[in-house]
Formats: sequence, structure tokens, C-alpha cells
Amino acid sequence: MKNILTKIGLFAVAMVTLTSCLDEDPLFDPDKVENVVEFYDIGLIASVNSVYPLYVSSFKAQESVDLDIIVSYSGAQENTRDINVKFKVDEAALAEYNSSEGTKYEVLPSNLYSIDAMEVTIPRGQRQVVKTIKIFTNKFDFTKSYAIPLTITESSFGIISGNFETAIYAVGAKNKYDGIYEVTGSFVDRTNANFKPIYPYEAELRTITGTTVQRWDHYYGGQDYYFNTGTGISRYGSYSAIFGMDDSDNVVSVVNAYGQPSSNGRSAALDPSGVNKFTIVSDTDKTLVVSYYMMQPTGTIRCVFQETFKYLRERD
Repeated sequence: MKNILTKIGLFAVAMVTLTSCLDEDPLFDPDKVENVVEFYDIGLIASVNSVYPLYVSSFKAQESVDLDIIVSYSGAQENTRDINVKFKVDEAALAEYNSSEGTKYEVLPSNLYSIDAMEVTIPRGQRQVVKTIKIFTNKFDFTKSYAIPLTITESSFGIISGNFETAIYAVGAKNKYDGIYEVTGSFVDRTNANFKPIYPYEAELRTITGTTVQRWDHYYGGQDYYFNTGTGISRYGSYSAIFGMDDSDNVVSVVNAYGQPSSNGRSAALDPSGVNKFTIVSDTDKTLVVSYYMMQPTGTIRCVFQETFKYLRERD
């Protein structure tokens, strides 16, 4: 019993001593960890496990839009001086990201954006500073995926972050038809009368070029056409309509995004008897009325679609 009490006493003394030591000289003191200079989040990272963070921003196609990036002096310490930070366009970083993620981003050409200098100053007493890049989205080639890869090269104070010294800013342009719409209408599959539409539902019209948009199912998250088989939900594989408009917003073409024809022989075609018109009253009052077909490999019409797209909101 005496030995047990002795051990308990010694353990208690040891704990008090250890606590005293920790109070006097903490193993981790955030005030003694130097801050880092980094690109700060401007939104959700597209792929959290990617080699570099990539942020996606989409803008209307117009003469000039602003992309704001944030450079941060991050950590527990206050900023007691002006901090000059320099960065560069890092094409190698974008190539590495594409290789890692299987993407096909291209460096945004210099004639499609403007920046006053590849450096910023974080003022004394502040933790962050915003740098604005002006982007000329009305000059974009809509068939390409653009990005601005930036890497911090110098900082007059603080440690350059090992995780966020590089950030990639994907920038896309949206034409005037782009958005999320409520779809109503009718659909007939001439080979199976049991197949029925699931209207109304939300669909996206995604910019392909300045005058074309691709139809995406917003609810199920795919680009194929979803329908009710009578016993459940299915879809037509390798079939997704792309609508093409003329200068007067008339629908003049419908093609299959998978190819004309696709690998399984399906193609799309405009039904010329339909209204086939995009009516734009304002940015928030837009309606597409269109009739089109899904063609079989034999060239026969399998499905007839008559749809009305009523604008709901902007697409992210």
C-alpha cells in the first residue's frame, strides 16, 4: 500500500512539473510561428486533392469584367510593415495541373486580359489585398477552356506558402442564352410508347460558342436526355442537344454534342415546323421554344421533342 501511495505521489509531482514547464515554454506557440504569404481562397476549389488549387469563375461575354484575386499575409502575427509581393504567370504549373487532373485548360492569351503590374503591396496593418485583373470575355474563343496560373515568386517579408504559393484561376465566358431554365413540353419515343417525359424540371443551357448552347440536365447532373421508362428513370446515352441561333435569335440548328452521328449512331436535327425561337426581353426574362428530333443510325426519327425553356437564374 505504501508503495502504491508513493507512486501516486511521484506521478502527481511529475504532472505538476510538466504542466509548469508547458506553461513557461509551450511546445507550440502560434505567436512564434511566422506568417505565410499566399493566394487566398476566392471560392470553392474545383478539386480538393489537386496539385494546385483551381478556382472557376464564369462571366457574361462583354467588353470588360473584373476577376479579383486575393493575396494574403496569413497567420497569428499582425502585419507591422508594408509587404511587397511579386508573382508571375506560371505555364508549367498549368501544364502540371492538366496532366494531373486530365483537364485541357489553356493559358489565357495576354490580349484577353489586362493587369497593371504582376505585384501587390499588402499595407501595414492589413492582412489581405485584392488585385483586379480585367478580362475581355467578349473576345473569347468559346470553344476553349482558359485559365490564368499564378505563382508567387518574391515577398519582402514573411514566408511564401508551400501550399498556396500557386493558384489557378479558370475563367469562362457565357453567352446571352446561358442559364438555368425550367423545361416543360412534350416528348414521344416512336419505338416505345411506355417512355414518358418527366417535365417540369430544371435544365441548364451551357455556352459552347457565342451563338450555341448545350442542354444539360440540372437535376440528375448529366448531359444526356433523362426520361421515365414507366418503371424508373433512364437516359438516352450519347445524345445531348446543342442549339444554334442566328443573329435574330432564331434556332437554326440542333446537333448532337457527341457527334453527328455519335459513336452509337445517334444524331440530332431541328424540326422545322416548330416555333424555334429564343425570345429575350431582359437578362432575367428569356424563353426558348424549340422542336427537335433524335435520329436513329438508319436516319429515321426515333424521338420528337417539343420544349419550352423558361429562364430561372444565372448558372454558376
